[in-house]
Amino acid sequence: MATPLSCSPEEYADYYCSTIFQNIRDIMEKKAISQISLARKSGISQPVISKLLNGDTKASLAQIAKICWALGVEPSDILSQNQDALQSYLLSTELATDNNVVCLSPAQSPTAFKGYLGQFNLYFGSTVSSENNILCGTLTFRESADHNSCSAELLLDTGKKTADGLPIQKHYTGTLIISLPMSACYCTLTSKELGEICFLVFNHLFLFNQTLICRMACAATISAGGNRRPTMHRLLICREALDISDPHSDDFKFLHGQLMLNSSDIHITKTAYEEMQAAESKQFSRPEFQALLEEFQKGRAEDQVYSINEDKIRNAQLPVGIKLSFLSLLREYAISDRYNKISAKVDEHVYNYIKSKARRPDKKK
Repeated sequence: MATPLSCSPEEYADYYCSTIFQNIRDIMEKKAISQISLARKSGISQPVISKLLNGDTKASLAQIAKICWALGVEPSDILSQNQDALQSYLLSTELATDNNVVCLSPAQSPTAFKGYLGQFNLYFGSTVSSENNILCGTLTFRESADHNSCSAELLLDTGKKTADGLPIQKHYTGTLIISLPMSACYCTLTSKELGEICFLVFNHLFLFNQTLICRMACAATISAGGNRRPTMHRLLICREALDISDPHSDDFKFLHGQLMLNSSDIHITKTAYEEMQAAESKQFSRPEFQALLEEFQKGRAEDQVYSINEDKIRNAQLPVGIKLSFLSLLREYAISDRYNKISAKVDEHVYNYIKSKARRPDKKK
């Protein structure tokens, strides 16, 4: 396969464009969409559609966006060079048309569950605001005894110990369900002892002859500590055991950053950025980091960032209506996203890190 390092920019561009339109042709064939139908739905003339599909002309971003809209797919579905991801999408579309849209058990849908069964390590940040540690546990998926469902079992290490020095664990049981149209795995976990119910959602791909290595998940839980409140956060499930015992370890640093609710636009204050450079001076002295820093300096939009504690506003001796109006205006103009999505880039980033651990020569056997 062509890579940016193995060919010229022009050759790589030609290869990438041909891959994109091969993906489009595959989706058109699977959905039985003709060029005329695609032209009508996308608003692009049929002769232009023909030239694009045959590689006789280059596509603009606007044309790709229109084609994706007409095909009912995300741009990432056709822009990806990951053929496993595309084949997974095509297979999920094919199976979903057979009214097998929700897969409840490996016996019912062996292809959908293939690679997802077995034990995973689970990691997520503490939901106690005063703590900055990472909690861990094991999450196991297996076919139920009656073959009618996929059971889920979570053993969570709370990081605390009994008076006898034994680790305190929480035990949850539940089910894993796969939705083909949504390309999603839904896991419900219940602790009868605590009266707590948790929900996990993560992306589903058909793995064929592979085993799921890792996946970043979205979790809806109740926060720990004395003030129990609804909480949303990220967690990682992976086959590989990570070293989170030392906050200075590579695994801890990597995982701590990935568990934050980041988006594609990373916002960091100037003070925090300078603190990071000082604390990680060894990393930033590397030529590769210097090159990335130069790129960052070119495109950054430097601006002041104010950190405002809303408790100071809430505690002010002013009418409640005034304080609420002021807080609403601050939130409207603040740097904050409407939602947080675990993108394909996040899963790919974590996957590459886990895979790189397995290739390290100093990795203990």
